[in-house]
Amino acid sequence: MAQTFPLRTARWSNILLMNRPDRMEATVDDAQVSIHMGWLGHAEIPLDAIARIDGYRWPWWAGYGVRIAKGMVAFVATPGAAMLIELTRKISVHAPAHWETQRIVVAVADAEGFAAAVAEARRALPAD
Repeated sequence: MAQTFPLRTARWSNILLMNRPDRMEATVDDAQVSIHMGWLGHAEIPLDAIARIDGYRWPWWAGYGVRIAKGMVAFVATPGAAMLIELTRKISVHAPAHWETQRIVVAVADAEGFAAAVAEARRALPAD
């Protein structure tokens, strides 16, 4: 069953990013992690491509929105706690143009719940 986690926002971030809050979310299902940040970008991450997920701190000076940073793409609306998803292979994300990356940062409101949902979905994958 799919679980949806809203991205962490502040009162000003929806105005700044011109997003609809209902389209700023990460969804974990039995095949992939989908991240949507309004018209700014999205990513579809196959569960079998996830090498690990770990905590990450997004700095205020790195900006907000869908950001292309050193070796990663980030989906963040506020600074602070986030999750870093490291992949076994590069995937193409929409950021807002297509971009290939092997590391994705996402700042969800419930970081621990998101990480647990990803781990549970990965455990349920059939063995090769």
